[in-house]
Amino acid sequence: MPSLDMLAGPHSIRLFGHTLALGPTGASALIGWALFAVGAYFAVRERITGKSIGALSPLVAAAITLAAMSAGLGLLLGESYPDFARVFCFPYALLAVAVAVLGRALHAGGRPIGGEE
Repeated sequence: MPSLDMLAGPHSIRLFGHTLALGPTGASALIGWALFAVGAYFAVRERITGKSIGALSPLVAAAITLAAMSAGLGLLLGESYPDFARVFCFPYALLAVAVAVLGRALHAGGRPIGGEE
């Protein structure tokens, strides 16, 4: 199984004279930071400018933002606080995804949600 060893082993990248080692925990932390940053960006953008994500309803946009931030936090804290990530962060992200899917289905069905008239 050399292909699994390639995925599970650490990799090093030399960039601008610095060596960066990236293994499975580093990759999950990198994905976690990216998810959390994207969620925070959309939350701040909606709060400041009033623009939500694309043409989505406010409920769906808020649920996607919450899901991204919760999943990112779970990936970031997964190694140091695995119980917190497993019991709180990931189920909360899953719940937010379910709300986004339900909100999108209600919106597509023609029902007003989230203060839309």
